[in-house]
Parts: sequence; structure tokens; C-alpha cells
Amino acid sequence: MQDGGDVPDDGQEKDRTAIKPRAMVIAAVFFCMVGGAFWLIAQQMEQANEHALVANANLLAQGLGDRIDETVNANLHALENFADSWQGDAPADEQRYLAHAAPLQSRFEALQAINWISPNFIIQYVAPIKGNVPAMGADLKRHPVAGPVLDMAFDQRKMQITPTLELLQGGRGFAAYVPVIDSKGDIIGMVNGVFRIRTMLGNVLESEYLAGYTIRVRENDSVLFEMQGDSTDPKLTRTTRIDVAGRRWDIDVTADPGIAGVGTLSPNMISAFGFIMAAVLAGVLFIYASRNANPALKNLQRLRARENISDLALTISRADGHLRMMSPETASFFDLRKEDYGFIRLYNIAPEFQPDGTSSHRAQDKLLAAITQGEKEARREWVIRSAEGVHVVCDLLMTPSELHPDCVDVILHHNPAANAAVNRLRYLATHDPLTGLPNRALFDDRLNQAVAHAKRYEKLLSVLIVDIDNFRAVNDRYGSDVGDETLRSISGRLRATVREKDTCARLAGDMFAIIAADLSEAEGAALVAERIVEAISHPIPIAGDEIRLHVSVGVALYPNDARAPSQLMANADAAMYRAQKSAESSYCFFVETMNNVMHARLSLETQLRRAVDEKRFIIEYQPRYRLSDHHVTGFEALLRWVDDRGQRHLPPDFIAVADRVGLLAPLGRWIFETVCQQIQEWRTEGYLPVPIALNLSGRQFIQADIIKNIIEETERHDISPALIEIEIAEDIAMRDPERSLTQFYRFAEVGISLTLDQFGAANSSLRYLKRFPVQRIKLSRSLFDIELYEQPDNSVLNPAVRLCKSLNRRVVAVGVETEDQLAMLGAANCDEMQGFIFSPPVSKEQTHTFLTRQATADTPTEQQSNS
Repeated sequence: MQDGGDVPDDGQEKDRTAIKPRAMVIAAVFFCMVGGAFWLIAQQMEQANEHALVANANLLAQGLGDRIDETVNANLHALENFADSWQGDAPADEQRYLAHAAPLQSRFEALQAINWISPNFIIQYVAPIKGNVPAMGADLKRHPVAGPVLDMAFDQRKMQITPTLELLQGGRGFAAYVPVIDSKGDIIGMVNGVFRIRTMLGNVLESEYLAGYTIRVRENDSVLFEMQGDSTDPKLTRTTRIDVAGRRWDIDVTADPGIAGVGTLSPNMISAFGFIMAAVLAGVLFIYASRNANPALKNLQRLRARENISDLALTISRADGHLRMMSPETASFFDLRKEDYGFIRLYNIAPEFQPDGTSSHRAQDKLLAAITQGEKEARREWVIRSAEGVHVVCDLLMTPSELHPDCVDVILHHNPAANAAVNRLRYLATHDPLTGLPNRALFDDRLNQAVAHAKRYEKLLSVLIVDIDNFRAVNDRYGSDVGDETLRSISGRLRATVREKDTCARLAGDMFAIIAADLSEAEGAALVAERIVEAISHPIPIAGDEIRLHVSVGVALYPNDARAPSQLMANADAAMYRAQKSAESSYCFFVETMNNVMHARLSLETQLRRAVDEKRFIIEYQPRYRLSDHHVTGFEALLRWVDDRGQRHLPPDFIAVADRVGLLAPLGRWIFETVCQQIQEWRTEGYLPVPIALNLSGRQFIQADIIKNIIEETERHDISPALIEIEIAEDIAMRDPERSLTQFYRFAEVGISLTLDQFGAANSSLRYLKRFPVQRIKLSRSLFDIELYEQPDNSVLNPAVRLCKSLNRRVVAVGVETEDQLAMLGAANCDEMQGFIFSPPVSKEQTHTFLTRQATADTPTEQQSNS
């Protein structure tokens, strides 16, 4: 009997077998009846909810439209009142203008700048000065956006605003232009207000009661302000339109599903409730029918039944959080195997800290303690880390395990709204907003990971620094908009040259960096560098023109050149600098000797910065003589740098470095001040001043405020602008002759003398040479720096001199050192000369000797005419 007791009863076995089909039938009938009833109820509720939500969205859109209209009009009205305050007269000086503008900006936070524009479209004053200095002296007539709007404001004599644009101060906004009309009806200037839209609309839209709404303010297809809510359903979206100074803004409002209790019992919840009831009954019957199944298998099936497409289910130890089991989807998500369970705890598959600042380890212990103390469930927001290192925000539900008293079950439900916000913030913090490439922070992080990977698996790794050598010239010539488009085109080409697993980042300005990992040999890095040079060297079509860029690439290898990430970057930068010096558009591998070059370059930059701060420069003056009577007609100012050891350096030794690190602007202002002070001293000491010539680089020549700086110094020292001569090399003037012509006329309008330098060294156009308003033309030394017997008929020099004289220009020869050269130039009928044969450059104290001789030789009237 004992043996027979172990044999199952045939009737019981048949009953157990029959339970399964009966359970399936009952579950199916119940599922259809209850689910169908709840589905009909849900459809009716959904229609009622949608009508309520649409009505709410429509009312809110109209209300927000009125409030936004009031806010924008209040800002524009304040700007008009400010402009009306100047109807009596234009601001006399900058301090008075700033004093009037400051109270207005303190009351209206969205007002980023208030500028005074002269009738000839030049920005004369800016407020505040901080952050807006680059705009001073800008000619808005040539601006592609501001120019047409300014014309409309002048023509219609009323306020006009621009389309939305990227602001110099950061963010998107628009500019308003209000003409200032005096009592006679003449426009004496214009007030320009720059408004940041997010600041203006933030006080209206960033409110707690609007937190669940999706609100978008746009002008046509351009989004001005966007606030993401809980719904993006277009059926719940309503739009209202407002008029802002002649421009139409649309306000789109998508209703919050949770308003007025609508979301507390949603149609989906009702439908889900019916389906869950049917599923629960089916589950109970199946559990009963298979009650003798393996407990662990039953628990895994129960966990998987609670999952949906975005849920992860696992069971952990109640004591310390060690993994006990998980669904296959969860194991795949974390890339874990069963043998890993004993070594992994819940907090190990999460980042070190949770969003509230609590460490993941401590947060896990708190959850387990709550369950141990008798809580039926514990919930919180929980961030997990996938096998690829991606952070995902989840809603965590922890409950006691029904089958294992020493364990707890964990459900991780994906939270799409929270992840969208987190991912957006993470993207903005780790990517360049202009190009979409990783920024320096993300690049450094990936470089650290790449070096660690290369070290672990003994792989070869290369870092490439890419610098666009002539990007500044493109930006200066075409403007920032074209410059931005060029950078985006460069980033696209760089992405196309590297593999998908490589990292391409924008470090700053026109400098990019690339990590090429898992290389088999150094030739792989050379291949990447060659592809980069080839890709960037192809012309870029921009605004109906073609831009040709020059690129320098520096390459450093791990572990050959360095093992630390920071040293790899430094070595790649040194190699890039060497490539810049070697050839146009080339690449260079790092070699150890470059460290000395890099240290020397950094030392030179440091000394130059200190020299500019401490004004450790001197100016020497070389006299210019009229050949007919050897009278001095002026001086050329020559810059010298005295380094820490007291050695003097000529401009070729340091000007290029000063230009690259941005020191030319402050150095130029110091030169203007020093030269004007010298002319004032001559006059004070009783000498009749003569003009002083200054050489400008290509960047200084097109600098927006260069003329303003010179005029300010001449006015401050009470000297005539005609005593300042500006020399521009022929190759600089011919880079963009139309732009050079415009700049030449701007100099000429304020009375500054002009000289075309190095004539004959580049390809000139007679058409532009005739139009350039220059008084003097300085010959290139290549025209006469040869032996007299080699050019018996002066076949090159004579035609050049005759051409210049036919244009009614004075011809000057610089660098005359020998008697043969003097005779050759005299025979060619050159007007003026300068060189060591007459006098080397002298200090400012020695200039008195030349002025004294000139003053005693001629009367003051004659000397003035000679100069």
C-alpha cells in the first residue's frame, strides 16, 4: 500500500489535465465580456475627455497669446519711449547715453543691448558695454538681416523688427529699430534694441500651472520658445496668432491630459483594468492547474507576466541586494550571465549616484530596509546603466517575493518623459550646439576610455588634432553666418572620413580632434590624416562662391608617443603646429624633438602676453626723404619688442604669434596711442609735426573699430588725422579688392592718409589701382634690389614708376641701402626714399634732430606743404 500510495490516482490525473482547457475557456469568455464592456466605456470617456482637453487648449492658447502680446508690446513700447527721449538732440557722449540706458535695462531683463546708430548706419554707442564691444563701429548697412530692416525703418519712419536670429550675446532673439526724429522732422539717429526671446517669454510661460502643457511659440517654421509637457498629440493642440510689430507669431498649446482630474481615471486605464482582470483569472487557473511545477520557473514566469515592452524584471536578495534571477530581456539589457549573479548587486547596474544626489548603494539599502520592516511595496525613481553605458531613468517597484521569503522582486518601468529631459540635458552638456559634434568634455571622457581599452587589450590608438589655418580669414570676409555654415560643412566632412566607432569632436573655434582606436599599425593613422586633408581641401560652395580651406593635422600615437591622455593631446598639438610650419594643407606625426618646439612656442606666447600687459615694446622711427631736396616728409613707425633678457626682436619674430593668440588688437591700440602722443610732443616742444606711417596687418585692416580707435586717439591728443598714414600691403588689398575699396574710402572720409605698400610683389589690377584713394605707392624692393648692370634699361622699374605717376600718386622706395640703388631710383624719377643709406630707424629722442634740420631749412609754411 505504501508503494501504491506513491502512484497517482488516474481520476485525479484526468481532472488535473482537464483543468487547463476549462481554464482557457473561462478566461477567454471572461476576457471578452469584461474587456469588451470596459472598452466601450473607455471609448465614451475618451471622446468626452478629448472635447474637454481641446476646449481647454483653445482657451489657454488665446489667453497666452494676449499675455505674450502684452509682454512684447511692453518691451517695445519702453524702447520707443527711450528713443523719444532723444528727440531734442542726439547723445553727446557715451557716458550720457549709458546713464540713460542703464535704468531701462534693469527694468526689462529681456533687453540685451540698447545701441545708438548714426544716420549712416554705424553703431556709435552700445549699452551695456560688456559683451557688446564687438558691435561698436559695425556698419549695419551691409548686414544681410539688419540692413533691409533699417531701410524700412528709415523709409516708413516707424519702428521695425528683424526676423528671429542668433544673438551675439547668446540665444535666439530679435532686434528692433526705432528712428529718432527731431523737431524739424529729420532723422538724427536710431535706437536699436536687442531682445532675447526666452528671457522675455520665460516670465509668462515658465509657470507651475503650465507644467503639463506643451507650449511652442514660433514665427513661421522657426521655433522661438518651446516648453515640453506631458502630451504631443496634435489632436489636442490649438493655435492662436498675434502680431508683433508687423510680424506674425503663432502660439501652439497642447493640452495637459492630467488637468481637472481628466488623467486620474483615463480610458486606457479602464481598458487595462478589464484586461488585467481577465489576465488575473487566467493566471490563477493556470497556477492552480500547474501547482506542482518548479517554484523557480513559476516565479520567473510570474515576473515576466508583469512586464510590458519597456519593463525589466529581476529578483534580488533581501539581505544584500545580490541578483538571484532575471528575465532573458533583463539579462540581455545588462549583458549579464548566470555566473555573474553572485557578484552583482542592484546598485552595481546603476550609476554611482541617483538623480536626487543619493548614492545608489545607500538608496538600495533604504529600499530593502523598508521591505524588511513590513512595507508591501517600495517605489522611487531609479537610474540604471545599460551594457553600452547609456543611463536610463526608470520607475522602480520593489515588492516581497511570494515564492522566496529571503528575496524581493524588482520591476523597472521605463519612464520616457524623464529620459527625454535627461537625455536632452546630457546632450547639451556634452555636444557642440553648432556642429552637433562631441565637445571637449565628452572628448576627454572618451579619450580616457579609449586609452584604458588600448592599455587592457594592447591596442594601438591615435589622436589627431585638426586646425583650419585660414578659417579666420573666411569669417572676417564673409561674416559669422557663413563662418558657422563652413564649420558645419567641415564637421560633416570629418564625420565622413572616420569610422563609426571613432570619435570626432570640436574642441574650440576652428580646431577639431579625432580618436582613431584599434589600429593595427601606424599607417592606419596616416591614412586617416590623408583622408582629412583631402576632404577639407576640396572647395566648399557657400553663398554662390567657393571657399578653399587649408588644414593642418597633427598625429600622436599610443603607446609610442605617450601613455597619458593629456600628454597625447599635447603631442598631437605639437605635431599640428609643425604641420602648419611645413606646408599648406599637410599632416605631421609627433617626434620627440617637437617637445622643445612646443615649449619654445608656449614660452614665446607667455612672454608676449606679459609684454603686452607691461607695455614692453618700443617704437623706432625711420625718416622718409624727398629725393629732389632730401627734406624729411615723414617717418615710418617700426615696432620693436624687448624680451625678458633685454634682447630686441623685429616684427617677423613675433607678429604672427601675436596675431594667432589675439594680441594684435591691444597692441595696435597701444601703437596708435604712442604715435599720437609723439606727434603731440613734437608740437608741444616747438617742432612742426610731420606724418607718421603705420603698417596694418590684414586682420587689423578690416577690423570694425580700427578707424574709431584712431580717431579717438587723434581727438584725445588734439592732432589732425592727416598726420596718421596707414600702409596696406598690396597682397592684402587684393585679397578682396571690393571690400578693400570700401575700407579705403572709410579711412579717407575721416582724413587719414593712405599708402599702398609692396607694390609689384603681388598681382595687381589696374582697375582697382586707379580706384584706391591712396596718396602714395611704395615700391616692392624686388623692383630695384639688383645690380645696376643686370638691368641696364631699368625695364621693370621704369614702367612701374611711370604707371604710378600717371595715376597721380607719389612713388616711394623703401629699403634703399646702396649708391647703385639710389642712382637707379633717381634715374627712374622716384619721388621719395627711405633706407639705411639716409638713416637707420632712430629712437623718439633722436627724431628732434631731423625735425630741427627741416625747421631751419624751410619756413613752417614750406615744411607743411612738403609733408
